[in-house]
Amino acid sequence: MTPMPASAAQWPALSRLLDDALALPPEQRPAWLAQLAGADAEHRQTLSDLLDTQAGIETGDFLQALPTFPPEAPADELTAGATVGPYRLIEPLGQGGMGVVWRAERADGTVKRAIALKLPRAVWGGAFAERLGREREILAGLEHEHIARLYDAGLDAQGRPYLAMELVDGEPIDAYCRAHALGVRARVELLLQAMAAVAHAHARLVVHRDLKPANILVDGNGRVRLLDFGVAKLLEGDVTRDTALTELSGRALTLDYASPEQISGLPLGTGSDVYSLAVVAYELLAGQRPYRLKRGTAAELEEAIASAEVPLASASADDPALCRQLRGDLDAILNKALKKRPDERYLTMDAFAQDLRRWRDGEPVQARPDGLGYRARKFVGRHRLQVAAGGVVAVALVAGASVALWQAQRAQTEAATAKAVQGFLEGVFQANSGDQADPVKARETTARELLDRGAERIDAELQQQPAARLRLLGVLASMYDSMGLVERQIAMRRQQLTESRKLSGPSSDESVIAMAQLADALTAAEQRPEAAVWLRDATAVLDARRDHDSKARFWVEVMQASLDRRGDPAHGVAATDRALAIANRYPPDAALLRTLQIRGENAVFAGEYEIARQAFAEKVRISEERAPLGASDLCETYGSLADALVALEQFDQAEASQRKGIEIARRRSEPLKLHNTESQLATLYVSTGRYREGVEAGEPASRWANSIDAAAFPEPARYIKVNHAGALLYYGRLRAALAELDRDASLTIEPAQASELDLAALGMRASTLTQLGRLAEARAVLDRSRLLLGHANGKLSPVWTDTAERRWLVASGRAVEAWAAFKASDAGLQPTPGAAPSASALTEGAWLALQAGDAAAAELQASQALAAIGAGGQAHYQRDFEARATLVLGRALLRQQRAAEALPVLDKAVAQHRAVYDPDLSPAVADAWLALAQARRALGDPRAADADKEALKIRSAPPAH
Repeated sequence: MTPMPASAAQWPALSRLLDDALALPPEQRPAWLAQLAGADAEHRQTLSDLLDTQAGIETGDFLQALPTFPPEAPADELTAGATVGPYRLIEPLGQGGMGVVWRAERADGTVKRAIALKLPRAVWGGAFAERLGREREILAGLEHEHIARLYDAGLDAQGRPYLAMELVDGEPIDAYCRAHALGVRARVELLLQAMAAVAHAHARLVVHRDLKPANILVDGNGRVRLLDFGVAKLLEGDVTRDTALTELSGRALTLDYASPEQISGLPLGTGSDVYSLAVVAYELLAGQRPYRLKRGTAAELEEAIASAEVPLASASADDPALCRQLRGDLDAILNKALKKRPDERYLTMDAFAQDLRRWRDGEPVQARPDGLGYRARKFVGRHRLQVAAGGVVAVALVAGASVALWQAQRAQTEAATAKAVQGFLEGVFQANSGDQADPVKARETTARELLDRGAERIDAELQQQPAARLRLLGVLASMYDSMGLVERQIAMRRQQLTESRKLSGPSSDESVIAMAQLADALTAAEQRPEAAVWLRDATAVLDARRDHDSKARFWVEVMQASLDRRGDPAHGVAATDRALAIANRYPPDAALLRTLQIRGENAVFAGEYEIARQAFAEKVRISEERAPLGASDLCETYGSLADALVALEQFDQAEASQRKGIEIARRRSEPLKLHNTESQLATLYVSTGRYREGVEAGEPASRWANSIDAAAFPEPARYIKVNHAGALLYYGRLRAALAELDRDASLTIEPAQASELDLAALGMRASTLTQLGRLAEARAVLDRSRLLLGHANGKLSPVWTDTAERRWLVASGRAVEAWAAFKASDAGLQPTPGAAPSASALTEGAWLALQAGDAAAAELQASQALAAIGAGGQAHYQRDFEARATLVLGRALLRQQRAAEALPVLDKAVAQHRAVYDPDLSPAVADAWLALAQARRALGDPRAADADKEALKIRSAPPAH
C-alpha cells in the first residue's frame, strides 16, 4: 500500500484518532469514520487506509502489531542482520504505535544471550527518546525476580535510542491459566507473584499504569514476569501528573483494565495499579471481566465506569463449583480492590496481596467484617485438632477420666468408620451381582461404571459420617489411578483435600498428605504448575511447625521428586534422599518401593546412572524377598534396571535383567507386560548391534501387537511395532520394515501432537525408502519430519531425521553436502544409544568421507573407529560398527589403488557383515560382496565372479515374509 502523505505535525492527531478507532469493534468503525467533523474530518481517508491495512489491532502495547507510521523524512529500514549500537538484529518480535521490538544479540559476542531490543519509530523523534529515557531510568532501579530486567540502554550512531531488555519466553497470564486449566488456588499464586513485582516498583516510587494480562507473562516453570514499564512515571510525592509527553504520545493504556481515575484524567497513585490488577484478578478467577467499558469519548467512558456496579465475582462465574469457591472471602477481596474511590481500596498492593494470602491460609481476611462469629469459625477451621484437644483437657480436669474416655471414643469412631466404609463398598460392588432386578445387565457392569456410581453415592449416603467419607474418597482416587483415569482421580483428590481440611484442619497431617496426593495426580495429568503450588503450600505448613521427619513430610518429598523428574531431576534425587531417610525407620512397604522407583527415574534424567542402578536394584531385592510386595510391577522394575545397566555399558547384566522381566510376566500371565518387555529386549539387542537377535526377540511381540485391537493398547502396541520395524531395517529386511511402517500413525499425526516416536518412525521410513531407491517418497517423508520438528520448537530431537537426511543426500548424488552437514553437527548424537559415541561418530564420518570421494580421510577415520572399538573392551556389543568400519577401510584402500592391502580387509568385512546382517537380504551384505569382487578383480583373482554372484543373489532375492 502506498504510504499516506502526512507530516510529523499531523501524527499526534492521527494517533489520538486511531486510538479511538481501534477501541471500537470492526463493524462500528465505518459509522465512526462517517461522523468525524471539523479538523478531525481531514484525517478520514488516512484513518480509513490505516484501518483497512491493520483492522483489529489494539494500540498502546509495544508487543502488539500496528500499521507502520511513515517518518517525516526517509529513514533506513531495519532488517535482520542490521546493527543498532552494539546489538545485531535477529528477527522482529512485535511492534506498537510507538516502537518496535526485535530479538537481538550482542554483535561483539561478549555476552551469549538473546535479548529484546526496543526501538522507537522515527516519527516520534525527541518525544519518544524522552519516553524511552524515562523507561530506562525506571527499569534501571527495578531489580526483582518477577520483573523483566533492563540490561542496557543508549543511542546508536544514528542517534536512535534503544533499550536492551531480558527476553521473556512465556505467555500472558490469562492464556497460561487457560492452557493449564489452573484451579483458583494456583491462579491466586500467580497473582501473588505479580503483586510482589508491582509492590517492589511502588516501593521505588514507580506506578506501572498499564497492568493487563499481556504485560504479565508466565514462563514454562510457572514464574511470572512483569513487562513494559514504558508507560510508568516516577511519582512526584504520592501522585503523578500529566506532561507534554503524555499529550504527544496519546493515551498509553488499555481501557478494559484502566482505573476510574485514569479514565477521568485525575492524578494517579499506587491505587490505580491496585484497581487494574484487581480487574486482572477478577478475570482470572471468575472467567469474566467485571464489566466492559463503552468504547467512545473519554466523557462516555467516565460516565460508564462511574455508574456501573461491579457484580460479585461469584455471580459472574459460569461454573457452579467455581461460584462456591469465590463466594465469601474472595468476593469480598475483589470487591474492596475494585472500589471506585482509591481511598476505599486497599491502600497498598502489599495489603491486597496479604488478604489473598490470608484467604489461601484459611485466616480471616481484612475485607470481611471481623465479627466474633466469623473469626471463631476461621480459628476453628485452622486449629480444629487443637480446639478439640483443649475441650478434652477441660473435661479431664473436671472429670478425671479423659484418657479412657478419649480412647473409648476413638475406638468407637474407628469401628463406626470401618463399618461404614465396608458397608458402602459392599453396596457399590453388589451392583453387578446376580441378585439385581436385571442380573444379566448387572453382571455386564464395568469396573469404571461401578467406580463412577460409588463416587456419586458418597455425597448422598455419607453426609453424617465425615471420617468414612474421607477414607472412601482416598480409596476411590487410588482405584481411578490404577485404571489410568487421571481426571477422575484429580476430582476425587480435590474432594479428599476439602474433606480433610473440614475434618482435621488445613495444617493437619491428613490435609498435608491430601495436598501431596493431589499434586501427584496433577503431575500425572501434566498439570505441573498447579502441582508445584500445592507442594509449596504443603512444604510451608511443615516448615512452619518444624516438621522434618513425619509421614506427611515423607509424602511431600516423594511427590516433589515425582514432579521434578523432568524439570529438575537433581533436586528430585535430593528429595528422595530425604524421603528414604524417613522411610527406612519403618518396615518396607509400597511407599518405599515407589520412592526407589522415582529416585531411579530422577537419577536417569540427571545422568546419574549408578545411582539409578542402585535404586532399581534395591527395589528388585525388596520385591523378591518380600513377595507379594511389589509383585505387580516387578517386571517393569527389571526393565528399568536393564536401562540403567545399558547406560553403564553393562550389557550382559542388562540382558539378564530383561529376561528376568519376561519370565515374571509370562508366569503372571500378563500379555501386555510380557510383549512390552520382549520389545525392550529386542531394542537392547539392536542398540548393541545384534540385529538378528533383535528381530527374533521382537517377533512374538510384533505378532501380538498386530493381532489385537489397537484401541485397547494404543501406545504400547505402536511402540512395539515401531521397535520391530527398526530391528528389521537394521537387519536388512527392508520391505518387511516398510510394511510395518506403512501402518504407523506418524504419517497422519497432527504436528502439534508429535512425539519422539513419530520422528523415529518417520526417520526409519525415510531410510528404508532411500535404500529401496524410492527417493521421491523418501524426500516427502523427510519434509514431513522437518515440519514436525518445526512445530516442536526444539522439544524433539532431530537425530533420526538428520541421519535419514544424510542417507538420502548420498543416494541423491550429494555426498559432499551430506559429509559437510555431518561435520557441522553434534556427531555424538546417534540413534543407537548402546554404542560408544566416538566409535559411532568415527564410523559414520568414515563412510561419508568415502562417499564424498576423500579416500584418505575415510581410511584415517575408519582406522580410528576400529582402534576405539578394540580399546573400549566392548567389541562384542559394537559388531555392527566394527563391520561397517572394516568395509569402509577396505574400500578406501581399494580407491587408493592398494588392492593387495584391501583384499584381506574386505574378506573380513564380508564375514562380519554376514554375521551381523541378514546374509540373504541385506543391502549392506551385498555391498560387502561387491567390494570384495572389485578387490579380487583388481588382483586377477578368478573368484571375483563368485563374489559378484553372491551380491546379485541378494539384490534379486524376493522380500522376506
